[in-house]
Amino acid sequence: MRVTGKSIALVAALSAVPAMAAEQVATTADLLVLCSVTVEDPAYPAAMGFCLGYIDAALDYHAAISAGPNNHPVACPDDSITREEVVQVFVTSTGLPGNEAPVEGVMRAVYEKWPCSGQ
Repeated sequence: MRVTGKSIALVAALSAVPAMAAEQVATTADLLVLCSVTVEDPAYPAAMGFCLGYIDAALDYHAAISAGPNNHPVACPDDSITREEVVQVFVTSTGLPGNEAPVEGVMRAVYEKWPCSGQ
Protein backbone atom coordinates (compact mmCIF):
# COMPACT_ATOMS: atom_id res chain seq x y z
CA MET A 1 0.00 0.00 0.00
CA ARG A 2 1.26 3.44 -0.88
CA VAL A 3 1.65 5.92 1.97
CA THR A 4 -0.52 8.94 1.32
CA GLY A 5 -0.96 12.29 2.97
CA LYS A 6 -3.98 10.90 4.81
CA SER A 7 -1.97 7.97 6.20
CA ILE A 8 0.85 10.26 7.32
CA ALA A 9 -1.62 12.61 9.00
CA LEU A 10 -3.44 9.71 10.66
CA VAL A 11 -0.25 8.12 11.97
CA ALA A 12 1.06 11.50 13.13
CA ALA A 13 -2.18 12.16 14.98
CA LEU A 14 -2.01 8.76 16.66
CA SER A 15 1.63 9.25 17.63
CA ALA A 16 1.07 12.71 19.02
CA VAL A 17 -2.15 12.10 20.89
CA PRO A 18 -2.56 8.44 21.95
CA ALA A 19 -5.74 9.16 23.93
CA MET A 20 -7.47 10.32 20.75
CA ALA A 21 -6.49 7.22 18.73
CA ALA A 22 -9.92 5.61 18.93
CA GLU A 23 -11.52 8.76 17.53
CA GLN A 24 -9.07 8.81 14.62
CA VAL A 25 -9.64 5.17 13.61
CA ALA A 26 -13.35 5.18 12.99
CA THR A 27 -13.58 2.85 10.00
CA THR A 28 -12.08 -0.31 8.56
CA ALA A 29 -10.36 1.87 5.95
CA ASP A 30 -8.64 3.87 8.71
CA LEU A 31 -7.37 0.70 10.38
CA LEU A 32 -6.20 -0.69 7.04
CA VAL A 33 -4.07 2.43 6.57
CA LEU A 34 -2.34 1.87 9.89
CA CYS A 35 -1.92 -1.88 9.50
CA SER A 36 -0.46 -1.43 6.00
CA VAL A 37 2.41 0.89 6.95
CA THR A 38 5.70 -0.70 5.88
CA VAL A 39 8.63 -1.34 8.19
CA GLU A 40 10.68 1.26 6.28
CA ASP A 41 8.21 4.00 7.22
CA PRO A 42 9.31 6.10 10.23
CA ALA A 43 5.75 5.85 11.56
CA TYR A 44 5.87 2.04 11.55
CA PRO A 45 6.37 1.51 15.33
CA ALA A 46 3.40 3.69 16.28
CA ALA A 47 1.17 2.46 13.47
CA MET A 48 1.91 -1.22 14.01
CA GLY A 49 1.63 -0.85 17.77
CA PHE A 50 -1.86 0.53 17.37
CA CYS A 51 -2.75 -2.03 14.70
CA LEU A 52 -1.61 -5.00 16.78
CA GLY A 53 -3.34 -3.61 19.87
CA TYR A 54 -6.57 -3.22 17.94
CA ILE A 55 -6.32 -6.75 16.53
CA ASP A 56 -5.67 -8.11 20.04
CA ALA A 57 -8.67 -6.27 21.41
CA ALA A 58 -10.95 -7.47 18.60
CA LEU A 59 -9.88 -11.09 19.11
CA ASP A 60 -10.22 -10.82 22.90
CA TYR A 61 -13.71 -9.37 22.52
CA HIS A 62 -14.64 -12.16 20.11
CA ALA A 63 -13.38 -14.77 22.59
CA ALA A 64 -15.40 -13.18 25.40
CA ILE A 65 -18.69 -12.95 23.50
CA SER A 66 -18.41 -16.42 22.03
CA ALA A 67 -17.53 -18.18 25.29
CA GLY A 68 -20.10 -20.42 26.88
CA PRO A 69 -22.24 -23.32 25.74
CA ASN A 70 -24.94 -21.31 23.96
CA ASN A 71 -22.73 -18.82 22.15
CA HIS A 72 -21.33 -19.37 18.68
CA PRO A 73 -18.06 -17.91 17.45
CA VAL A 74 -17.94 -15.71 14.38
CA ALA A 75 -14.66 -17.28 13.25
CA CYS A 76 -12.52 -20.22 14.31
CA PRO A 77 -8.82 -19.50 13.89
CA ASP A 78 -6.52 -22.15 15.31
CA ASP A 79 -4.93 -21.36 18.68
CA SER A 80 -1.53 -21.27 16.99
CA ILE A 81 -2.47 -18.31 14.76
CA THR A 82 -0.45 -15.22 15.67
CA ARG A 83 -1.77 -11.69 15.70
CA GLU A 84 0.75 -10.86 12.96
CA GLU A 85 -0.93 -13.53 10.79
CA VAL A 86 -4.29 -11.92 11.52
CA VAL A 87 -2.88 -8.55 10.45
CA GLN A 88 -1.71 -10.08 7.16
CA VAL A 89 -5.13 -11.65 6.58
CA PHE A 90 -6.79 -8.32 7.37
CA VAL A 91 -4.62 -6.19 5.06
CA THR A 92 -4.82 -8.67 2.18
CA SER A 93 -8.58 -9.23 2.38
CA THR A 94 -10.45 -8.02 -0.63
CA GLY A 95 -13.88 -6.50 -0.66
CA LEU A 96 -13.91 -5.19 2.90
CA PRO A 97 -16.35 -2.29 3.15
CA GLY A 98 -14.16 0.63 4.12
CA ASN A 99 -16.84 2.53 5.96
CA GLU A 100 -17.78 -0.12 8.53
CA ALA A 101 -16.52 -0.17 12.12
CA PRO A 102 -12.95 -1.49 12.29
CA VAL A 103 -13.93 -4.45 14.48
CA GLU A 104 -16.39 -5.54 11.79
CA GLY A 105 -13.67 -5.43 9.14
CA VAL A 106 -11.26 -7.41 11.31
CA MET A 107 -13.83 -10.09 12.12
CA ARG A 108 -15.06 -10.26 8.50
CA ALA A 109 -11.48 -10.91 7.33
CA VAL A 110 -10.89 -13.49 10.07
CA TYR A 111 -14.16 -15.27 9.26
CA GLU A 112 -13.31 -15.39 5.55
CA LYS A 113 -9.94 -16.99 6.31
CA TRP A 114 -10.95 -19.21 9.23
CA PRO A 115 -14.69 -19.98 9.13
CA CYS A 116 -16.07 -22.39 11.69
CA SER A 117 -16.91 -25.82 10.34
CA GLY A 118 -20.63 -26.34 9.95
CA GLN A 119 -21.38 -22.66 9.34
